[in-house]
Amino acid sequence: MKSLIKKIAATITLASIATSAFATDEAFTSSMTLLAPIVITETSALTFANAVSGQASTVTSSASSANAAQFTATGEASTAVTGSIVEANITMTTGDGIGSTKQITVDSFTTGGDMDGSGAATFDGSGNLSNLRVGATANVLAEDIAGAYTGTATFRLVYQ
Repeated sequence: MKSLIKKIAATITLASIATSAFATDEAFTSSMTLLAPIVITETSALTFANAVSGQASTVTSSASSANAAQFTATGEASTAVTGSIVEANITMTTGDGIGSTKQITVDSFTTGGDMDGSGAATFDGSGNLSNLRVGATANVLAEDIAGAYTGTATFRLVYQ
C-alpha cells in the first residue's frame, strides 16, 4: 500500500511539473478614451406652412428649408456622430388635445445640414457642429379643427 501511495504521489508531482513546463503567461495592456459629453442646443424650432382646416393635406418641411428644426452641438473634436429623431412619429395638439380633431400626426423625419440623409456627421477640429437640421411631414385630416398646434420630438446625437 505504501508503494502504491508513493507511485501516486510521484505521478502527481510529475504531472504538476509537466503542466507548469507547458504553460506561459503574457501581460496585456488595456486602455480607454473618455469622450467629451455631447451638448445639443436648439436654435430654431420645426415649423410647417399654414394649412386650411376642413381639408386633408400633407405639409412637409424639408431638412434644407428655412422651416427645419436647427441645432448646434459640441462634443469630441473630429469624432463621428449619428443624429436621429427618437420617436417614429409625434402628435401635435391644439386646445386640450383630447380627441382626434385636435391632433395632427407628424412623421417622416429627415436630417440635413451638416448631417447626411442617414444622420451621419463629424465634429470639426474644435468639437463643434453648427448646422444640424431636421425636417418632417405633418398629416392634416379634414376633420382637424382650426387652431395653433404644437408638439415635441426628441433629437438625439450618438457617437459612432
